Amino acid sequence: MRNSIDGNTSRLLTISKAADMLGISPDNVKELLLDPELPRMKFDHGKRVRLPQNELLEYVKKRSRNWFDYC
Repeated sequence: MRNSIDGNTSRLLTISKAADMLGISPDNVKELLLDPELPRMKFDHGKRVRLPQNELLEYVKKRSRNWFDYC
């Protein structure tokens, strides 16, 4: 699945695929989704969530650089 907005092509990941990519459990991804700063797209009246891969990776990089803000 590809998304092409503003010239950027980014895969849209399910919670399960995002968890696999990050090496964490799907429950941990759901916990990350509690942060409104984490980019996501909702489908099917909010029942399905997809995470843009590039933005997810950027979010994780930002959060790891500023880990002390999340303690």
